[in-house]
Amino acid sequence: MTAKIIDGIIKDWGERLNYERLKPRKGRNIRGGKPTNGHDIQKKSGSITAKKLIKAVRKVPEVMVKISGGGKNMSHIKEHMDYISRNGEIDLEDENGDIHRGKRDLADVKNAWAKGRIGIPEEGDRRKEAFNIIFSMPPGTDRDSVKEAVRAFAADEFKDHQYVFASHDDEEHTHVHLCVKAADQYSIRLNPRKNDLQRWRELFVDKLNVVGIEANATPRWSRGVIQKPEKQAIKHISKRKGLTLISQQQEKDARLEVDSGIVHINPYKDKVIASRRLAHNLYGSLAKGLLKGDREDKSLALEITQFVQNMPSTKTRHEDLVAQFWDSKTRVILKERALSRTPIEHQKGKDKGQDRDGR
Repeated sequence: MTAKIIDGIIKDWGERLNYERLKPRKGRNIRGGKPTNGHDIQKKSGSITAKKLIKAVRKVPEVMVKISGGGKNMSHIKEHMDYISRNGEIDLEDENGDIHRGKRDLADVKNAWAKGRIGIPEEGDRRKEAFNIIFSMPPGTDRDSVKEAVRAFAADEFKDHQYVFASHDDEEHTHVHLCVKAADQYSIRLNPRKNDLQRWRELFVDKLNVVGIEANATPRWSRGVIQKPEKQAIKHISKRKGLTLISQQQEKDARLEVDSGIVHINPYKDKVIASRRLAHNLYGSLAKGLLKGDREDKSLALEITQFVQNMPSTKTRHEDLVAQFWDSKTRVILKERALSRTPIEHQKGKDKGQDRDGR
């Protein structure tokens, strides 16, 4: 592969493909919104970005790192520790590498968090005292290796914090839950922002590579993905109670559009179109440049072209629901028309069909 071709083409794209330029939140004893650990966006080279794009084209598994919530008091944190440890049945590992299993060990961990040098109140909602983070990989990824990568990630990123993590094996996709105390031993508090999450994805990829797992961390738009994944809390609510208030409102808006004929204005759609145009322009430039290279470059250009052609539809959830309701409404109308026809009309319809067939 001609590295110079790719590096030259995407030189101006590097920052957009890695992190958004967000200012750190200013405040006393707050840490967040800053690139660290060698992942400075201004130090990202074109070749690194090129590797990420090629991985995306070749469908290398994408890591998922997301904050699923956070406790504002020990009562909330205890509930989450109960959940990730399955009430003490699953091993909890802490920042010292100690393993905690069983309800007695779990109670000791909770007590250490609540009554440590930087304690956490039992009740109240003044601020987040802990962050719950999920690290996930697609089904089939070795679970022990993912857990080892999370262990190394936490040791680097949260070295001055108390934290515990547990691996869940009761679902198809491989994932690890990590709960980290917001305040570190110096009373500096975490304040994760959007660019922190992308940086965490990058660092998680690095740790996975060390244990022999190939992974990638590209933005959704560069893969043609436009619909955001459903939040974990909403998934759990949907499982227990059916449709959430958000889902109900989405259905209501879609039905209103079908019944009234008034098209729902979705400001997000403009962003979707702009993101897809950005992806097309980037990959188009790459493919065009690679066509000037050797046989391997031209083969990669073909892969890129096929990848773009197979990108998902730019339809939003609202548009999908509207299409479903229109389809249902059409079937109902056709059925009502069929039932309203007299036997003579049915026979005429058959006769016309026979005439067209020439019989």
